[in-house]
Amino acid sequence: MFSFKKPMTWVYMPLFQKIEYYKTVITEDYADYVDKIEAKAIVSRMTDNTVQCAKIIRILNDPNDITEADLNPNHMIKSSHGCGWNINITETTKIDTVKKFLNIWNTHYIGNNEPHYKFIRPRFFIEEKIIDAALGQTANAIVYLIRCIRGKPFVIGVRTQKGQNTYDMDWKPIKPIEDPAIEKPKQLNAMLDAAKQLSAPFEFVRVDFYIGQDDNLYFSEFTFTPSGGNPFYSRKDEHFFGKLWT
Repeated sequence: MFSFKKPMTWVYMPLFQKIEYYKTVITEDYADYVDKIEAKAIVSRMTDNTVQCAKIIRILNDPNDITEADLNPNHMIKSSHGCGWNINITETTKIDTVKKFLNIWNTHYIGNNEPHYKFIRPRFFIEEKIIDAALGQTANAIVYLIRCIRGKPFVIGVRTQKGQNTYDMDWKPIKPIEDPAIEKPKQLNAMLDAAKQLSAPFEFVRVDFYIGQDDNLYFSEFTFTPSGGNPFYSRKDEHFFGKLWT
């Protein structure tokens, strides 16, 4: 279990304040779980491959280690060391533009809300696009975001291009619905079981998943500081969730 010493005021803190404190005590030991390449191998081992990971086509040796032949619209280019540093390859993607962004991003990602990224060495990789169960191969797969405390899921987010829906464990909305097209997935129980397994080593983590066209679960990423320690829920819910994290 990755644990830390909690301040005396811990019991009174709402969830967002606990996450804000949590990000100050995350150490280098978390780095492999945040690294987008290393995390795939960790998840495969932890779940004995029952949770799938999008296939890595190639790890780039450096930002310029990419050619026109790599620009396959079925693939994406991702950074292993940052948040949002991804390129959706399309028929119109230009190699010079790709290299420009990769060279800009070829540095340690140091965000105030995610300081643990500083422990990850900069790397880029080409990944096969998920064929989403609902949307197909669009590079905009629906993401299921399971927040967990010591291996126990307590709230479910569903992120789409239209926004994010938020549900309790009984699939009842916690916040106003932003995308009414989202239905309860038939894989929900399997997803929650996988989230329990993957979150067990940590005090707190959000485990993110996709659902593929083959109905299999696909791992997306571990997120230790969702919303960066900023309030995401109502004041009442922030305090309620905060009490769950003892």
